[in-house]
Amino acid sequence: MRRYQSLIALVAGCWLLIIAGLAQAEPQIAGYVTRVRGEVVAETATGRQPLALGHALHLGSRVITGADARLEARMKDGTVLTLSERTEFVIQQVAGATPNSGGSSFDLVKGAFRAITAKTETGGSGWQGAQSDPPPAAPSWRVRTPVATIGVRGTELWGGFNLLDAGATTLDVVMLEGKGVYVENASGVTELKQGGDGTTVKGAGVAPLPIKVWGEKKLQAALKTVAW
Repeated sequence: MRRYQSLIALVAGCWLLIIAGLAQAEPQIAGYVTRVRGEVVAETATGRQPLALGHALHLGSRVITGADARLEARMKDGTVLTLSERTEFVIQQVAGATPNSGGSSFDLVKGAFRAITAKTETGGSGWQGAQSDPPPAAPSWRVRTPVATIGVRGTELWGGFNLLDAGATTLDVVMLEGKGVYVENASGVTELKQGGDGTTVKGAGVAPLPIKVWGEKKLQAALKTVAW
């Protein structure tokens, strides 16, 4: 009798280990597709999947949009994210997608995006240091690109490459409204403090340019890339 009890306990223990392993292997949901146009796919370690309305987006996914395509998604941190055509965007971390996740982090490989982030408590309207000084603390929402990192504090913004044929390695960022955006790389940092403030990074290793209020032509060209 004890022999059978031991065998049953061993089998039950093995099943528990298998179930736990499967639960850990299952990708964590980062958000859901709320709107889609054209060819949009998500690449993960398990393969490539076309995306449609209502599909889940997972941590680690590389989202790729085709020609004249768009993707809108609501992430678990409250962000509404829109991707332009011919964009590659990697979902690294999203607050709320995993226990104790400290913030949200993405990679913009190429293309352009618009984000309306959830409101955050910053204790003020934005960082007030000198333009050449780094921000005192990293924000909880950021996008890394090949030329600079974009840090956001409860803000609506647009960021992307090759705006108005500026070049595939030229990054433009504009703050549309909100509490503040900084654009930083190893060569410098620029803080955008009010709607219409923009900056440009002309390649890796080149400091972000000082703040420049965008004209209507450039602003509309940026917004057109994420318009439906």
